[in-house]
Amino acid sequence: LLAGMFGLLISTVGLDPVLRRDLWALFHRLAASGTSLLVSSHVMDEATRCDRLLLMRQGALLADTTPADLLASTGAADAEGAFLHLIDSASGASR
Repeated sequence: LLAGMFGLLISTVGLDPVLRRDLWALFHRLAASGTSLLVSSHVMDEATRCDRLLLMRQGALLADTTPADLLASTGAADAEGAFLHLIDSASGASR
């Protein structure tokens, strides 16, 4: 990793709730101090804790946006619904 950059390649889901809360508080403090964090997760709950999202499916970039803009652009109630909307739109499926 580059100086001033931190990568998290594991999910915090399944951790003790107090530890999970404290880890995300640490991540936000690091980001506020100028450290760039790269969080790689398949869990949409974790995605919404980030300032910016890159949503990918099968190696293709579906979105580069903020959580709020993702919801607004898809009309979805949550990030998982928005991600599924993007996948369905990309494949031409309607559900």
